[in-house]
Amino acid sequence: MGTEVLIVEDQVLIAIHLQDLVEEAGYRVAAIAHDAAGALAEVAQQRPAFAIMDIRLANGGSGVEVARQLYLEYGVRCLFISANINDEVRARVAELQPLGFIGKPFLAAEVIGAVQAAALATAR
Repeated sequence: MGTEVLIVEDQVLIAIHLQDLVEEAGYRVAAIAHDAAGALAEVAQQRPAFAIMDIRLANGGSGVEVARQLYLEYGVRCLFISANINDEVRARVAELQPLGFIGKPFLAAEVIGAVQAAALATAR
């Protein structure tokens, strides 16, 4: 399949695990970014179909703000993943047309299913 996914996750082991799950679901990981600057640089070079976005990033970065930039500047929507998903977060990202929410810790099947659904939603 031609769908490419950007992973934005500051914890290296989780990012690698997410990469494995995305690939197991049959999709390609365009890149892994660990912070806002990395995510924005990757999307400027290549346009993934969507991003898997952690809510809290390294160095105090906000995944919500990165998701806002990706959506407004590039039209890239996000599948949010975090241990901190609540009604406030859902309200803050509603205008960004989120592709879904995955809580941490997560199950492999949950991520694979969410990635497959996000890929269908963003099919061009």
